Amino acid sequence: MKKILTLLSILPVAAFAQITVEVEAGGSTFPGQPDPYYDPMDITINVGDNVHWTSVSGSHNVYGGLDDFPDNPEAFSSGQPTSDLDYTRTFNVPGLYGYHCTQNGHAATQHGTILVLDGSNVEEIDGMGRLTLFPVPVNGQLIIDLDGNQLIQADVHALDGRMLRSVPLANVHRVVIDVQDLAPGRYLLRITDKGGRSLARPFIKD
Repeated sequence: MKKILTLLSILPVAAFAQITVEVEAGGSTFPGQPDPYYDPMDITINVGDNVHWTSVSGSHNVYGGLDDFPDNPEAFSSGQPTSDLDYTRTFNVPGLYGYHCTQNGHAATQHGTILVLDGSNVEEIDGMGRLTLFPVPVNGQLIIDLDGNQLIQADVHALDGRMLRSVPLANVHRVVIDVQDLAPGRYLLRITDKGGRSLARPFIKD
């Protein structure tokens, strides 16, 4: 079974120190082996945080070059595929990054995204509008004000990537999510629109 080692920094840099997200690379295109993968595939961090990739089986690399991912805020690469992948990257430019493994045949299943938040605020995506959370820290009910008209869903995620709450957003401009039974700690709210794009916002549960 794949071992998931995920730490998501979802709060302003001023409030929490730099963190490192661990990503496992494994699998193979050989018969009888699991398909090539990154685990987790999609992560969210703050500006200044690190992502650390290590291989547990097979030969892999991490490639986010602008030739394959022209919308990346900047390029990054671990070099050629290797069975000893051990690569750390610090992300200092906010935005959404894509990447994959360039080993022959791996990119079909071995790809991922990194959403880098700008610390205390979430970058607005054109056409989606903004979201406002209060109170933060929250104890019982998290209130979300929205100004987008194509939003369909709000999800609350734990640090390990588990979805803890999911609320539909059709034709509403204010949503109340009950988080009273959640353990104190850090969480991430993700808002998704009809086109599959998302905005993310961190919050603390007291």
